[in-house]
Amino acid sequence: MLSAMPSRFLKSIYRALLSSFLGLASPVAQAQPAVDWFEDDAEARARAVNEGELVFLEKAPAGRVLRTRNRLVLSPQSLAGGWVRLEQCQENLDPVPAMEIVYLYDAMRRLRIDSLRGMERAWVEDGSIQMAGVREGAAICVSADVRILHPGGDGRYELRSGPFHRRFLDGYYPLHLDYRVTWPPGHLALESVEPRKQPGLAVEQGPGALHIDALFEGRLAIRLLFRALKGEGP
Repeated sequence: MLSAMPSRFLKSIYRALLSSFLGLASPVAQAQPAVDWFEDDAEARARAVNEGELVFLEKAPAGRVLRTRNRLVLSPQSLAGGWVRLEQCQENLDPVPAMEIVYLYDAMRRLRIDSLRGMERAWVEDGSIQMAGVREGAAICVSADVRILHPGGDGRYELRSGPFHRRFLDGYYPLHLDYRVTWPPGHLALESVEPRKQPGLAVEQGPGALHIDALFEGRLAIRLLFRALKGEGP
């Protein structure tokens, strides 16, 4: 049985890339179920594949869609060191024997697993989350500190997230992103959000908070520009 093979070997054969992290995050590698992958119609799959172009979707396609929930919390201390609190959940994962999430931020600390369900076990290994025995309906939530807030001069700060994507081999597949950012409204004001609101991309902003809900294929990068208030900033 293929499921009895070592997870490293499985990952080398079926490397699904699901990058849904912030800053310089790497792809997430996951193993693809063997039977479904081999019995799939390869020609139809090749015709339908997205090669990375960003396409927003107005309604969810049939089949499983990965859901990524990201929350970034900026504090007054973020202005000095650039550190931002990251809370992230991956939901509706594919059932596979082994999966890994690899982070390649410029700076990251205190990576931990906060909760999980629908898998045999999960653990932190260097800058990655390793998972084994992932079952239908599995989910995992992690948290960390990431240095992704950068001064841009003239009292401005830039926060870049992504590119978010779900990738298998050479194709990109639908991803539902729930992206939230909070910040101290007395210290920062949000000046701009890229990309802008459009079908498939909802943007809601309130005092000290931003919510983006996106359904898309391809690679989505988010750029936020803040302005420091009351003499804050470099």
